[in-house]
Amino acid sequence: MPGLVDMHGIARVLAPACAPSVNRSADSPRRGASDVRANSRKNENIPGLKTPFFNDRGPSTPMPTSDPVQLFCLDRDGVINHDVGVPGVTDVRDFELLPDAARAIRSLNDKGVGVCVVTNQTAVGKGLMEEATLTDVIHPAMRRMLHDEAGADVGSIFYAVKDKSIPCDRRKPAPGMLLEAMTECNCMDVYYGCIMVGDTVTDMQAAARAGTRRALVCTGHGEAMGRALAERNVELPCRISMRCDDPTMSFPDECFPMDVYASLGHCVDCVLAESSYQWSARGVYESLTCE
Repeated sequence: MPGLVDMHGIARVLAPACAPSVNRSADSPRRGASDVRANSRKNENIPGLKTPFFNDRGPSTPMPTSDPVQLFCLDRDGVINHDVGVPGVTDVRDFELLPDAARAIRSLNDKGVGVCVVTNQTAVGKGLMEEATLTDVIHPAMRRMLHDEAGADVGSIFYAVKDKSIPCDRRKPAPGMLLEAMTECNCMDVYYGCIMVGDTVTDMQAAARAGTRRALVCTGHGEAMGRALAERNVELPCRISMRCDDPTMSFPDECFPMDVYASLGHCVDCVLAESSYQWSARGVYESLTCE
């Protein structure tokens, strides 16, 4: 199936200069939305170098990532913790980490990659949960669980609380929270320096509109994509390059290209492994071609 090809070409990881860990509420001012600028620097992938992600279906179509990956923006429900369905986690007793999520975040911490959470929490806007419950109970509990399980830490938590009936430029699929996160971590001008990891259509739309790389995980709402790809014997990770190659036909054109992973842990492992391989391969290439 054309378009469903393995992916490669992710740049090395450098430590970002992120601000201290905080909650960013729906009332926080948007920053940097007017500063988004296209970066025309060409991809630095090495011509002719074969990566581990080539296979019999042919070479992959690389995501243009010429600058270092500096920031992982993570959706919460369905990516970090189990998705309990509508209206979401309103009682801390229902908050349970997904397997390997804490370990994955710790891996990013160890590599100096910024990690933040970008989540819609419309239960607050619907009056089903107090905002203080979200900020003072649920999110602190999430931080404790991540630390207790793997010594992991997330930076700022950006959340939008307005109900879907109220226009909002922060609530996904709008890009507002992602733009705030990239501004805070000083990677607004880094070509694909930010990766949005999510499990829904709105996550991928927000990523596309903010100009970040899209990573869909097959947990939470993403399980449907995982089943559809498995039925077609497509191995993960894979890249869906256009809508006609989407086996679920549920993502609009703006979401592509979109990389698909089994879980957050799988995504992090692949990104870090690809980063290491590309730059070690570049060193070999340069050593062979230099005079």
